[in-house]
Amino acid sequence: MSEIERIVSLCEDLVLRYKTRNPFLLADRMGIRVVSCPDFKKLEGMYKVILGERFVFLNGSLRRRRAGQVLAHELGHDALHREMAQDSVVQDSFLVDMTLKPEYEANLFAAQLLVPEEEFCNLLREGLSPEESAMRLKLDPKMGEWKMRILQERKKHGATGEFSEKS
Repeated sequence: MSEIERIVSLCEDLVLRYKTRNPFLLADRMGIRVVSCPDFKKLEGMYKVILGERFVFLNGSLRRRRAGQVLAHELGHDALHREMAQDSVVQDSFLVDMTLKPEYEANLFAAQLLVPEEEFCNLLREGLSPEESAMRLKLDPKMGEWKMRILQERKKHGATGEFSEKS
């Protein structure tokens, strides 16, 4: 199983178990405490395990839609990198250095959680770019790029029939 397939599988297992793709509901149902931090300046989000309790700290000035995208990314850290957060803070500004594997993986998790595959593929078939498709879905354009990586990897391994290269 490729790394992307593992991330998709983890995400879809959580969605099935908790019956939601809404990152706020998902965090609540998973027992992750989401704390708004009005004193954050540039930092958008941070994930930390403190005495066995899982926390996501979100910049209090983020609009709800943006906060949901940052939270989805932080939920990726919970699902994929919880052990890292027990010894140190996993902090990022969402669109962070993609050469760092944990950030890349958390972004893929967020895209899998938030970008509806069927709608995304329909937009691609209409001729929109991945970035334009994400914006049409009211998401950060980078979400489209990450979702496209997921679809390409899954197609390569025969895991999805939704996307056609002609799109």
